[in-house]
Amino acid sequence: MKNNIFILLLALMPLSLAAQSYTVYSVVGTARWYNGKSMVPLKARKVLAAQNKIQIGAESAVTVIDEKNAKMFSFTAPGTHTVADLIKSLKGTGKSLSKQYLSYVVKQLFSDDSEKMSHPNTYMQATATAYRSSSNDSLLLNQLGRHFAIDGLPIDKTVESTLVDPDTHPETDYDVEFELVDCTTGLPLDEHIAPNTSCYLRVMNHTTEPLYMNMLDIDRKGNKYLVLPMDAAATCAHLLVPAMSTVSFKKEPFIFGDEPSEETLLLMAVREPVDFSIVMDDIKTGGKSTMRVGLNRRFYQVK
Repeated sequence: MKNNIFILLLALMPLSLAAQSYTVYSVVGTARWYNGKSMVPLKARKVLAAQNKIQIGAESAVTVIDEKNAKMFSFTAPGTHTVADLIKSLKGTGKSLSKQYLSYVVKQLFSDDSEKMSHPNTYMQATATAYRSSSNDSLLLNQLGRHFAIDGLPIDKTVESTLVDPDTHPETDYDVEFELVDCTTGLPLDEHIAPNTSCYLRVMNHTTEPLYMNMLDIDRKGNKYLVLPMDAAATCAHLLVPAMSTVSFKKEPFIFGDEPSEETLLLMAVREPVDFSIVMDDIKTGGKSTMRVGLNRRFYQVK
């Protein structure tokens, strides 16, 4: 009798594994999944089985949620693999999610606002949610103010003026960096850029945890531009860069103008979703509460 039970359990194990499902949280770059004999672009919200095969492109990332076990897994290995094999290769390094955060993530993922994207050119903060409160956004501004006003600011200077000053040397809380890649040549751009050059952002996360990233562009006149779009729900799912990975945002190219200009680009990286569009407002100093923010800054001349 015991042997029969043992055999039955063994027979059921593959069925339980096969029944495991994973919801796609985000796709950065290019990824496809095998739907029968055809390959279909992989998108957020798609529910995958453990034995589904997905193909991940170079410098791309796919992040999935295991609701049953409250875990988040990020895949960056190029090539074709089953979801089960990708998870096995991570050796248990998936990110554990609290019940509250898991509930928030799933709710926002299936919100219609998660698909509404915009490049804000004025301060445009999204409506706060039960989990990602607006105070988190203020913490981002406070930390930027702290990093760029280490010795205090004269009355006639702003955080933005120190941000675009090459003589300032802000600290960073996370080891992150970026480069701009020419859409035509596929090569990184140097500090001198020809007018009307189109490019995309490539970011490197050298830390051991996934980070949400965006980049602010400020010219010498103080004009601001948020390089990557924000979703109306401010989930930032499409901005998640896995730990120890390089990801290219090829689907979000941007172009420099035809007039000579001096541009300062600042990469920002945080652990939790924030409404990055808050940086379109004036960055103030003096806030006591802050959050850890990774920064990487580069200067470019368009001429």
